[in-house]
Amino acid sequence: MKTFLVALVLLVYPLNSLDGTRLTSKACNESNTSIALSQIISGLRLPLLAILVHPTSTVFDESCQNDSGFHVNDFLHRINQIYFKTMIFSDTELFFQHIEKNLQGANECVSLILDEPKELLHSLYDRRLAHRLSLFIFYWGARLPPSSRAVDFREPLRAVVITCPRQNAFRIYYNQARPCSASQLQLVNWYDGENLGLQRIPVLPTAASVYANFEGRIFLVPVFHSPPWFWVTYYNNSFEEEKISKVFGSSQYIELRITGGRDHCLLKVLAKHMNFRFKYIEAPGRTQGSIRSDDARESNDSFTGGIGMLQFRQADFFLGDVGLSWERRKAVEFSFFTLADSGAFATHAPRRLNEAFAIMRPFKPDIWPYLVLTILFSGPIFYGIIAMPYIWRRRRVLADVEHFGKKNFSTSYIKETIPHKLKLKIMKIPSAQQMPYQLFEKCIWFALRLFLKQSCQELYYGYRAKFLTIVYWIAATYVLADVYSAQLTSQFARPAREPPINTLQHLQAAMIHDGYQLYVERESSSLDMLENGTELFQQLNVLMRQQQPGGLQTFFIDSVEAGIQMIAGGSDSKVVLGGRETLFFNIQQYGAYNFQLSQKLYTRYSAVAVQIGCPFLDSLNNV
Repeated sequence: MKTFLVALVLLVYPLNSLDGTRLTSKACNESNTSIALSQIISGLRLPLLAILVHPTSTVFDESCQNDSGFHVNDFLHRINQIYFKTMIFSDTELFFQHIEKNLQGANECVSLILDEPKELLHSLYDRRLAHRLSLFIFYWGARLPPSSRAVDFREPLRAVVITCPRQNAFRIYYNQARPCSASQLQLVNWYDGENLGLQRIPVLPTAASVYANFEGRIFLVPVFHSPPWFWVTYYNNSFEEEKISKVFGSSQYIELRITGGRDHCLLKVLAKHMNFRFKYIEAPGRTQGSIRSDDARESNDSFTGGIGMLQFRQADFFLGDVGLSWERRKAVEFSFFTLADSGAFATHAPRRLNEAFAIMRPFKPDIWPYLVLTILFSGPIFYGIIAMPYIWRRRRVLADVEHFGKKNFSTSYIKETIPHKLKLKIMKIPSAQQMPYQLFEKCIWFALRLFLKQSCQELYYGYRAKFLTIVYWIAATYVLADVYSAQLTSQFARPAREPPINTLQHLQAAMIHDGYQLYVERESSSLDMLENGTELFQQLNVLMRQQQPGGLQTFFIDSVEAGIQMIAGGSDSKVVLGGRETLFFNIQQYGAYNFQLSQKLYTRYSAVAVQIGCPFLDSLNNV
């Protein structure tokens, strides 16, 4: 026999107090009600069921005309027989905490509430428990469902109301049986204990089938001018009702018209495929939205802009290069990615360098010291090669001594002994040779003329000096002259430009040493990356905020297009950070040759933002 564990949690009422308590119904007896509810719960095919039995519930009223009651224990016994894990609560706060825990873990949570829905709806909306993963089943023994005027089951709340119009017959109403936003209760199923039980299984229609066709439903979509995603024209008179939306502020309104854009085309494709209509409204501040930090009364999770409208359920969804971030995920939900973009920054195109230094530019700064040292030491080295033999052969000899091999002869004695009439040929033995006059200066001048490719005569005919002269000539001709001439010719043919700024390291160095100023769009995902990033992003954020005197936040720009206009206007030391696709589009309008687009810095994803718990998110992802 298979065993099954039932978690029974009683948090206000002890178990003994519920044993004799009866949930009375005007038309249902004990066994029929327990069997019907257990069959309906079984048709939902759920892993866990949470039951809320409030002490003040009307089902505890014993003044009903029907004497038979509804025993909770009998119902739990039947639920356990079909292997359902159940939890029962009598404390509303602990019941809400159980739902919040399941939502944080992205687990589906189904609750059976034995009480009227009017008492709990406000708490469910205020605590943001209305979610597509939460299903609330209300049963209190009523004959008819509550009126829409009395009880408002708004999206994204999923609510099921079970009524008992007659004995052993139950009707199942569902507020998301149709894709309309009114969320009125619709009869989707029923249970007949005297016939075949449940009419159909599964008990409720799936969200994929309900929201596959919105039947012309109208959605409110925040928008602001952000090419190439949306082109928005603001004006005061219009006769096109489908493309114009009035946004009421204090006493004025703004009319806008969408003339095109990538996400506008995407929205039209979605509207055609899912059969809905849409109306654009202006996003507050004409921004995507950021966390409110200036108002102490607001929560830290409160957002401005279009994200804030979704958070407070004033709009249905929001798109237009809406970047994903951890902070935004706490306030709204995102669909599957509509764009995988990269972060980048744009600067002015590399400027032409001064032609006055063109003759020195072919060599990099680290080459010049070695080149100068080579030229300076070439003359002394050449002098040492020539002068060394003279130094080695230098001897101290007498004036009347002639050297003949290893023997020395005195010329004075020979002249005295031999008559002058005798013509005797005596070989003249040369004395030590003398070093040429100003040899060092001549070697220095010879080396300079050789490296500068000037005409010069050979100073010495020794084989060592000749070999060194050939080496100097080859180095000067093929290494220095040819390479230098080729680079100099190429630079004059194509004027040299300053090195481009392509990476974050180059940008950081330019901001520190060259005075470049970084600008970012207000309340954008790029700003979130700077504020919440690590390493270089934090350093760039500090440098960006230090570039303005007096703590003024003038580094904010209204849009990427405004930043590109600022660079195109002649601001050479400006840098604009944003999405690569947006930057690429805007620089095309002002001439791509005027701008330098950096490398890909990081990957950023954009998606359609929807309300927390949006019931049609899965259908949107499928499309």
